[in-house]
Amino acid sequence: MPDPLPLKPSFISDLSNQVWGRSLSEQDAAAVAGLLNGLNADMQAFRKVPIADGDEPATTYSAVEGEP
Repeated sequence: MPDPLPLKPSFISDLSNQVWGRSLSEQDAAAVAGLLNGLNADMQAFRKVPIADGDEPATTYSAVEGEP
């Protein structure tokens, strides 16, 4: 999977206006873009973890007491 393109504050401003009908200041849009770009960078490491088709990366529990 290729690295994600960084989000620009102008995109965040447009998204806020179009989806939520709320304008953001340039400072807030830059902060949101920085947050989302940071999250994307953190997730890149997880995207590279090899997981086989049959593997479950999470532990699951049964609702029945005493059973896994």
